Amino acid sequence: MTETFTSDTPATALVTAREAACLTQEDLAERSGLSVRAIRNLETGRTSRPRAHSLLLLAEALGLPPGAAQRLLGRPHADPRTVSPPRLPPAELPAAPRHRLVERERLIASLQHLLTTREQRDHARPVIVVGPPGSGKTSLILQTAHGVRDQFPDGQVFVDLHPASSPPLTPDTLVRRILRSLGGAPAADNPEEAGARLRDVLSRRHVLVVLDNADSEAQIRPLLVEDVRSAVLVAARRELPALPAQFGHRIGPLSPSGARAVLEDLVGADRVAGDRSAALSILRSCAGLPLAVHIAGLWLSARPHRSPRDLAGRLLFERDRLPVLRVGDLSLQASVAAHHGSLPAPVRAALRQLGGLSDDFSADDALHRIAPSRDLALELLDELLYRQVIHISRADVDGRIHYRMYEAVRLYVTHCLTDPLVGCGTSGRIWLPRQTTSARNGG
Repeated sequence: MTETFTSDTPATALVTAREAACLTQEDLAERSGLSVRAIRNLETGRTSRPRAHSLLLLAEALGLPPGAAQRLLGRPHADPRTVSPPRLPPAELPAAPRHRLVERERLIASLQHLLTTREQRDHARPVIVVGPPGSGKTSLILQTAHGVRDQFPDGQVFVDLHPASSPPLTPDTLVRRILRSLGGAPAADNPEEAGARLRDVLSRRHVLVVLDNADSEAQIRPLLVEDVRSAVLVAARRELPALPAQFGHRIGPLSPSGARAVLEDLVGADRVAGDRSAALSILRSCAGLPLAVHIAGLWLSARPHRSPRDLAGRLLFERDRLPVLRVGDLSLQASVAAHHGSLPAPVRAALRQLGGLSDDFSADDALHRIAPSRDLALELLDELLYRQVIHISRADVDGRIHYRMYEAVRLYVTHCLTDPLVGCGTSGRIWLPRQTTSARNGG
C-alpha cells in the first residue's frame, strides 16, 4: 500500500525538486552518491526516518535554495530569522557606457543576434571580440550584454580575467568564481569535477557569461557547452585561433569621420566647428583610437573655458601624448601598459626592438632587429599580429606584406619604455608636460 504525503513532507519535496531539475532517479543517484534504491525508498516513503546526512547530499546535488532545502529536510516551519532569503540570479554586469559607440552600432546588433538566437545550434559558440588597447572592447561587450540581459533570466556573470596589477585568472579559479556567482554547490577540490559541475549548471540554465581581458583559449574552454541555453561573450587581448567554433570579430581605430562624431558628441558640434584646425590636430594625435578620442572629449568638456587649441598644443609632441590623454581614472597610457604587461617576455622584447620603426615595415626590415632567421622573424611578427600590437597596413603587388604598429603601442614602446623623463609607467608621480607657447597662454 502506497502511503500518501502532504506537500510539506520530505518525500513530496524530493520528487518535486527532482522533476523540476529534469533528473531521473538514476541521474540524482550519480550526483549525490546515494543508491537508486535509497532514493526510490525516500520518494515512496518506505524510508520513514531518512538520515539528515542523506537529505543534505540530495539538497546539494539538486542545488536547492535555502527554503527548498528546509522543506526537503522536513523543517517547513523553521524560524524565518534563521532561514536565508531566496537567492536572486546574479546581475554582475558593470554599467553600460552612456555615450554612443560610433561606428559600432551594426556590430552590436549582430553580436546581440548571435547571443540570443537560441533556435540555432550556433548559439553554443562563444562570441569573441578582439582589438588593440584602447579600441573600446570593454565598452562594446558591455553595451551588447546590457541589450540582451532580459533574455538570460538565470543571471549575468561578469569576470575580469586579468585585472590591473594582478596575475591572470587560471581556468580553475574562473570555474569556481562562476560557480559561486550562480549559487551552485561548493566546487570540489578536484578541478575536473568543478568543471563538470559548471558545465551542468550552464547547460540547464539561461545564463550570460561575459569575460573581459581574456589572454588565452584555456580561460574560455571550461565554459564551452554543447547546449543552446547559456551564452559566452568575450573581450580578448589577442586572437584565439585554437578555440574551436567561435564567432570572432576584430575592431580597430575609427574612421576620421567617426572620430570627429565622437568628439562632437562630447563637446558639441559648434565648439568643434569653431576651431576646426585645432579639432583636426587633436583627432590626428588620437589616431582614431576610441579611448583616446573619448578622453580628449572629456578633457575639453570638463574645461569649457579652454580652447581646443590648448589641448591640441599639449598633444603636439608625441612623447607627451600618452601622459596627457588622461581624465580621472581613464588613462590611455594605463590601458596600453596593461596590454603590454600581458605579453610574453619574447614578444615584449621583439616589440621593443621594433620601437624605432614609425612607418610601415616588412619582414625584411624587422629581420635583423628581432630574430636571427627569417622564419623566426615571421613567427614573431605573426605573434605580434595575434597580440594586437601591430597590424597589416598594406601588401605590395608582389604580395610582400607591410606591417605597422598601432599608434598608441608605438608611443608607449618608443617613449614610455625608453625615456624616464616622461614618467610613463610610474605611480604617484606628478608630471607636467612640456607645452607650446599657445598652450601656456591658454592657462
